[in-house]
Amino acid sequence: MATDVRNTRPPQNKPPKTAQPEPTFYQSGSHNGMVIAAGIFAGFIFTFSMLVLLWTNITPRSLANLVADRISNLLPGTFTEFFIQSIGPLGKQLEFFSVLAGQTFVGGLLGFIFIKLWPRIANREALTRRVFVFTTAIWLGVIGLLLPLVDGGFVGSGLGDDQLKILVSSFVLLQIFGLAFLSFFQYLVPTGSQSNATPATAKVGPAPTANDLLLVGPPANLTSRRRFVILVGGLFMTIAGAGLIATAFRSSADNARSQLGAALLPDGTLEGEVTPTANFYHVSKNAIDPTVDVASWKLQIDGLVNTPVSFNLAQIRELASQTQYHTLTCISNPVAGPYISTAKWKGVQLKMLLEKAGVKPGVKRVIFKSADGYTDSIEIERALNPQTLAAYEMNDAPVPNDHGAPLRMLIPNIYGMKNAKWVTSITLTDNADYKGFWQQQGWDNTANIHTESSITFPADNQNVNVGQTLTVRGYAFAGERGVKRVEISTDGGQSWNDAAIKAALSPNSWALWHYDWQIGPSQQDYRLVVRATDKTGASQTSSKADSYPSGASGWHNIGVSAITAPTK
Repeated sequence: MATDVRNTRPPQNKPPKTAQPEPTFYQSGSHNGMVIAAGIFAGFIFTFSMLVLLWTNITPRSLANLVADRISNLLPGTFTEFFIQSIGPLGKQLEFFSVLAGQTFVGGLLGFIFIKLWPRIANREALTRRVFVFTTAIWLGVIGLLLPLVDGGFVGSGLGDDQLKILVSSFVLLQIFGLAFLSFFQYLVPTGSQSNATPATAKVGPAPTANDLLLVGPPANLTSRRRFVILVGGLFMTIAGAGLIATAFRSSADNARSQLGAALLPDGTLEGEVTPTANFYHVSKNAIDPTVDVASWKLQIDGLVNTPVSFNLAQIRELASQTQYHTLTCISNPVAGPYISTAKWKGVQLKMLLEKAGVKPGVKRVIFKSADGYTDSIEIERALNPQTLAAYEMNDAPVPNDHGAPLRMLIPNIYGMKNAKWVTSITLTDNADYKGFWQQQGWDNTANIHTESSITFPADNQNVNVGQTLTVRGYAFAGERGVKRVEISTDGGQSWNDAAIKAALSPNSWALWHYDWQIGPSQQDYRLVVRATDKTGASQTSSKADSYPSGASGWHNIGVSAITAPTK
């Protein structure tokens, strides 16, 4: 039979199929620095969002507060005191600002860890999923590992009423970090086949589809990205610097110092004898003080009591009130420093509140806990002093937020750090050695006020006229011991003269004094020195001591120069 050659096909040699490389959205390599930059910028967004939650009082405390407080407790008190004396109240917030800066750069570290965990990412969807998994894993580490390390307890069990807020807010903040990292990653880091392909592989495979172009995006413009990094980095630094400057200069306690006692006011007080609330010194461990919701606030009294009780503000206001003038001074105040002020306060005796709970035998100390996590304590004897006040008014108005609203403590003869603000609970304990926030850094747990005195006018290095009578002014303070005598020397302590003292407004307030000084007829330099004696007869010590750990001591002195007044 003949063969039909028309249906015969010659064998075809087909080229072997070449495996096409799987599309890659990101491949770890030369652009790791941009990933780290994306993490740093996301860290700043995380930090800014945290501050917004604090400013708006959505959360009373943050992870940064907890970490900063723990660092403060680990550092020696001399460290904090050095910065307090160098930069003022901002020194007490240095750890917090350091944590804010640190967590911004931790964002960069997290970005680096992310690309080490996932060096190759196929597409945007995979990137999004992995970022969410990453930030959720960080949150689990925070609540399970970090919180116990900063005394917050496992899963925040030691945070009290703040537990749920801190757990939820930390999760939300980490997801904000994740979204910010995702956005900065996609903008800063060259992605897709155009940025990762080599010349050899770039020719392999079919032409890119519209969907491929959507995933890949435009070619990388590294110059514009670098400019973006510089611009945004500079903006972040400017914002952070402005915040620090605003915090550093928010205290105005020293503004009217030179006018203290300069004039008699219609109410019988001297100018500045009662410090206007706006000028009252403000020192806090917080960069952002808590704002307590008065409507839901309660004061809990528990511990070694017969019956634990709680009060809302309305119930406390219904109790018999007590009004008194009271001077507060910071234990960090240097000799003649600005951190001392006097106000008119109204509240109830702490003794009355404790009696409603019933004090059990064996109580040694009374512990105050505050809305910002602050703790301190006093001896039970101080707590039962009729002059110890739980104050809700300051200068005939509700206590303002930065001075402890809705309720703060006023305790005679003791430095300001123990006059707790934003008090939420009072616990009675038999632990005589209980140490609060600052005492864990070595500050004195008794903190009795030293007798002190200061010259507020004239100023140091001021020129005065020869032959004139100059009224030298100032204040003296000895806590509840009161001031019996003030002496002024115009020759560096070689001779002394008694100053006239205005009777103090209360047993717990400062006394203003003045001395009419007849300046000699010749031009010369003078050294003015002041010292005080309390009503027990004890004279103010001339021995100089730093504020840490028990408060500063020493005589205040200034230099003035007598000159001939220019003829007109």
